[in-house]
Amino acid sequence: MTAPADLPTWPPGNCEEVSLWLNARSDGECTPAQEGWLAEHLQGCARCSREWAELERLRLAFACARLREPADFEREALRRALGPRLLETAGWSLFVGGALILAVFAAMEMFDDEGPLLQHLAVAALLGGLGLLFLRILLERLRVRRHDPYREVRR
Repeated sequence: MTAPADLPTWPPGNCEEVSLWLNARSDGECTPAQEGWLAEHLQGCARCSREWAELERLRLAFACARLREPADFEREALRRALGPRLLETAGWSLFVGGALILAVFAAMEMFDDEGPLLQHLAVAALLGGLGLLFLRILLERLRVRRHDPYREVRR
């Protein structure tokens, strides 16, 4: 097993370097020889031993944590607290509709040869930016839909 790039060279020369290696040990990134060296160091160093105990306590706490899905009443309270869905949908619809209308007018101006080159570049940048943003949203929605672990859950 090779050491991660952000760790100092082996063996550590001081307790600050040992601290970095303790994090690697907690993540399972140490070889058996490194594990043995660190275990010996922990027996003789109270400071590093306390730090190792804290790291292990945190690792075990996260390993034992059970994350639960919110209950229906909690979900409903969150929905009400974050604002009515209808207003959100209407707001986004108006925003997107207005942006599309502006994009159409900008595209029509772009084909008008009377404007300066800078104006044509600005319109092209606006249309390109809007297109990229919509493409990004579409791709993200497709990716999430494909890999959503909760898509089978029915409420």
